[in-house]
Amino acid sequence: MKDKSNRLSRLKRSLLRFQLFTPVKRNGFIFLIITAITIYVIENQFYGEESFYNPYLELFGWLFGVFALLIIGLGFLYTLICWIHLLVNFSKIEADISIGLEDGKKGEVGKVAVRLSLSKVLMPLVGYIKMRIIFENGDYSQPIILNSFTSGWKDLLPKEGNADLWLTERRQYNVKGFLISFEDYLQFFSLSAFKKTKKLFYLYPPKTDIDTEDIRPSKADEMVEKVKTSKKIEGDYLNYKDFESGDDVRRIVWKIFAKNKELVVRIPEVINPYASHVNFFGSFYNTLSTDYGSGYAKGMLDYYKDIIYNICLSLQKTDRKVKFNIDQAVSDTINVEKQDEMKYKLSGARWQNEMAATDLQVPANEVVLCVSSLMPVEELEELINKRPVNLFVVKTSRYLDNQHLFNWKNLFLRMEGKNELSKLRWLMSSSRRTIRKNEKKINELIANSDFQGQVI
Repeated sequence: MKDKSNRLSRLKRSLLRFQLFTPVKRNGFIFLIITAITIYVIENQFYGEESFYNPYLELFGWLFGVFALLIIGLGFLYTLICWIHLLVNFSKIEADISIGLEDGKKGEVGKVAVRLSLSKVLMPLVGYIKMRIIFENGDYSQPIILNSFTSGWKDLLPKEGNADLWLTERRQYNVKGFLISFEDYLQFFSLSAFKKTKKLFYLYPPKTDIDTEDIRPSKADEMVEKVKTSKKIEGDYLNYKDFESGDDVRRIVWKIFAKNKELVVRIPEVINPYASHVNFFGSFYNTLSTDYGSGYAKGMLDYYKDIIYNICLSLQKTDRKVKFNIDQAVSDTINVEKQDEMKYKLSGARWQNEMAATDLQVPANEVVLCVSSLMPVEELEELINKRPVNLFVVKTSRYLDNQHLFNWKNLFLRMEGKNELSKLRWLMSSSRRTIRKNEKKINELIANSDFQGQVI
């Protein structure tokens, strides 16, 4: 299934690449079809027998043909000259991209302002120069028209084009080049060339409110920096110890006694002015939705990143320092400040099926562990029994179910039909049934275990 989806994705990109590099555009094909139909109708309707109108029709046909060839040919010829000028001076021509983000390299997902500039090229006569950004994964941006001149019309040198790109994936974007296209004024022809460049930036999730009041901070690794307000911290041995004479019977954990017939008590909370940090571990372990390149997997990944990001922001609002960790290494292709490490790591995180959440090397005083509902319920049960920490379980299907509310009426509307078909595919997909079934088992596990944490 995964290989089939990858082949389909590669086929779509190949067709798009063929379409973008085809010199004759849609308007040209439509004109040729209409012209051919018109000639066929006239010949069969009026040339079947001698008629008074035949000489006039021939004259009109010749005049129309000459006029069309002049208009179309002039536009094509000048566009061809501009394209050849680009190829001849390819090494001298500079293409640049400016991203309207913080420091030009990071920002929140959504509309991203982009400015493209191109120097030392000729402008097609009353035509267009369009540029598309090509990303490393083969995706193309929407076309951006260069319509700003800094040198005036004297040299016909276009300089800049601006657009707002809608970028929704919380990931690292690697710009590998531009597709530069010259189009005539009738948009019958488009001659294109690829120009290499290199630009890196990353986008992080938006802010939302998530309640984390019940999470206890860990004791500071070094008793150096105090917090404004002393916090209650948990005791040693992960909150529990064997019952001893003199212990408060009100702290006996009866659930554990009913299960194991052992008397244990909770460790009393301690007021500590150095309880300044929270260890956070995020697991991207996913064995249920293994087609990581599909739109569904990407949507659930973005939703999961949103939850992780906002849990950490909520913790930081309570005078806690978050020590952020994930289950994978992220390439250091962009130099980031220490305060931006969490955003950068999240932008580079991907679903993986090699390191399970139960295999994470979590310290003894770990406080927060976040997992998704895409992990097997058996491993989640092992995690709950092995490590009674503050655990966040994120039901990833909720995002897709909320975003993919199907509407039969919209299915027949021109603008909404494509979106509704996508929603219908999700509702009927086997992946949704598998994930929902696993989440039902997770609900049953949580209801019948000593679960400490939160389900989102």
